[in-house]
Amino acid sequence: MYESFYGLTGKPFQLNPDPAFYFGSRGHTRAFAYLQYGLYQSEGFIVITGEIGAGKTTIVRNLFEQLDREKVVAAQLVSTHLDAEDMLRAVGIAFGLPVRTVSKAVLLGSLEAFLCKLALESKRALLIVDEAQNLTPRAVEELRMLS
Repeated sequence: MYESFYGLTGKPFQLNPDPAFYFGSRGHTRAFAYLQYGLYQSEGFIVITGEIGAGKTTIVRNLFEQLDREKVVAAQLVSTHLDAEDMLRAVGIAFGLPVRTVSKAVLLGSLEAFLCKLALESKRALLIVDEAQNLTPRAVEELRMLS
């Protein structure tokens, strides 16, 4: 209804963030630059905080759109109400590893081999954890150990 009235070509107000509607305000541009800097300087953890609806996920999706896929392998987790082992399994699955039914030892070995292979290929792994405030302390520690 309002799309045709205002001459819009798409729905601007959707539940899922769309990088096509990214607006680089001063704060968003600074956060985006912070993410890029952290990625290319091989920072372990980068934290972006803000109110609900502030655009954090849209910034991340915009980053995904602009990644050099020859240098960066990226994955995103959106389900964070998981215990530590399930969080590791979710990481493996997000990166396309066949780890659904393996033991924790095999899971860790698969993740380590994957990350070492990327390093040998001069590539970086980028894992975005949306809604990270929901992680348990043990899950955060498992992620820290991967970095």
